[in-house]
Amino acid sequence: MLANLEQAHLPLVKEIVEADNYRPAVRDQAFRRVVTTAYDPRCALCGIRIVTPDGHTMVEAAHIVPWSRSQNDDIRNGMALCRLCHWGVDEGMLGVSDNYTVITSRSIGIDRNVPGLLLTLSGRGIIPPAERDHWPAPKYLAEHRREWRL
Repeated sequence: MLANLEQAHLPLVKEIVEADNYRPAVRDQAFRRVVTTAYDPRCALCGIRIVTPDGHTMVEAAHIVPWSRSQNDDIRNGMALCRLCHWGVDEGMLGVSDNYTVITSRSIGIDRNVPGLLLTLSGRGIIPPAERDHWPAPKYLAEHRREWRL
């Protein structure tokens, strides 16, 4: 059942990619468009939403389990994140629990780090997409937490 649900989301990106005769940049852009649109382009962790008059947004489509390892463009393996939160997730300083709250790494405040905003996110609920089927999948969140020991 879960495999079927996972496969059901892949056409969102696949249609865009096939229409452009697959190029890595097209695949990246398709994933970005699908994910950021689902999140109305708002950072799932800190909530920032800035869109320029030209329609550019500061949020990025972040893979929960890196594409380089998974080749997985399932929308549920993505979250719209601002650059700071994207970096925090990629570096293991931020994660998301099974109940969709933000987790911060215990090492975030050590040494001379002054994490500011990042620490204020701890325990805060994420801002998910409107469609429940597009929320981050627990299995991807769990894999990210295991990797970074969060």
